[in-house]
Amino acid sequence: MYEYQSLRKCISNNDNELIIFGADRFSQFPCRDASVNSKCDRVLPVARSDDVVVLRGKLDSEYHKWLRSHGLGSDHIVEYNAYSGEMSLSELIVNDPEPVKKIIRQIGKKPVYVPWFSGRMETEAAKVLGADLFGATETATLKYNDKSAFKTVCQELGIAVVEGTSFDMHPEDNNNCTDMENIINEYLSTCETVIIRGTLGEAGMSLYKTKGNDISEIYNEIAASGERSIIIEPFMNVSSSPNDQWAISRDGNINSLGMRDQICERGMVHVGTLKEADASADTLNCITKTSVKIVTNMAEFGYRGIIGIDYIVSDDGIFPVENNARFNGSSYVSMIVDNIEESFSPIPFWKFIKIRTEACSFLELTERIEPVLYDGKKLNSVFPFSCDTLPLSGDFAVILLAENMAEIFNIEESLKEMVIKSF
Repeated sequence: MYEYQSLRKCISNNDNELIIFGADRFSQFPCRDASVNSKCDRVLPVARSDDVVVLRGKLDSEYHKWLRSHGLGSDHIVEYNAYSGEMSLSELIVNDPEPVKKIIRQIGKKPVYVPWFSGRMETEAAKVLGADLFGATETATLKYNDKSAFKTVCQELGIAVVEGTSFDMHPEDNNNCTDMENIINEYLSTCETVIIRGTLGEAGMSLYKTKGNDISEIYNEIAASGERSIIIEPFMNVSSSPNDQWAISRDGNINSLGMRDQICERGMVHVGTLKEADASADTLNCITKTSVKIVTNMAEFGYRGIIGIDYIVSDDGIFPVENNARFNGSSYVSMIVDNIEESFSPIPFWKFIKIRTEACSFLELTERIEPVLYDGKKLNSVFPFSCDTLPLSGDFAVILLAENMAEIFNIEESLKEMVIKSF
């Protein structure tokens, strides 16, 4: 149907093009708080030697040195040294494009701007850099990335979705909270638990479960987050949460990137990903057929870029629940693994997880996890990335690389023991 092609080749298969990575998440959210950080550094190990990486803040030289020692990453780094959340990375580029344009002139290739999420300013940034955009218009992005709008698209395509109600937030209206409570209580009359999802939130933001005893507290938290609308649905008994990844290239070609198995806490908050979905052939076939309908519709509408469709497999059926019409966390993981495989050897199994240790430098982290740290020689190992919050909160992410699932389990247990000892 649609053959696999690496994400790198979906972005550009032309040696005369210069890929410029800008992995800033800020443009996705109408309101930013302490729970949102830009995560620009996630693309440092994704980039190849002839790519450009643009950072909001300052480069972690120790992490960069470690990457380069293993033949990963690029030395073409632009640092904007911006630490407030006032402007997104694309806005910083539009306001001062010269640092990026200087590298474009030096290298002399046609630039392609690759942002995390495509909004209005991403189009402007590409324009000011004289670059093609690997992304979509803001209209196309929001049509599919917004959870409520995506449900409407599915219904128009004849795809079954979870029963639910869209609800607009109006904190200035004293009756708005009561209206939300009434809808929730109506669902609670036929189910035990209700899930509430912000239409733009991701990674656990504006995502709640309730049995009806904390609705006012939830309402206030959502209002404070800046979410303009939410979806209220019955909470289902879910056996698995596959993520089906696709890409539509700049010329409109549709490419399958593979299906992942998501690991979710409390049945809803994504905390990790496995390389391949663990599901029956019938389930995989059902998901693929549904995805083809959705992705074909997106291509026809003019969407370009990455797609990650989240599904739930439940007692009541298989349903698409959201469309990450942007880069996904595991999109970067896949590209990192591709880079490692090119310089090392095939990776039969991998698992992506978020983890926490005591706040420290990257150099200190490597000392803590040295026995399992990736060294470019041993297969069963831990590859750290997304380390920009490591010195502040101890939060980072890793890819567990292994020859089989038993080794994945062993490495993960060893890693957790090493980082817990540091507390």
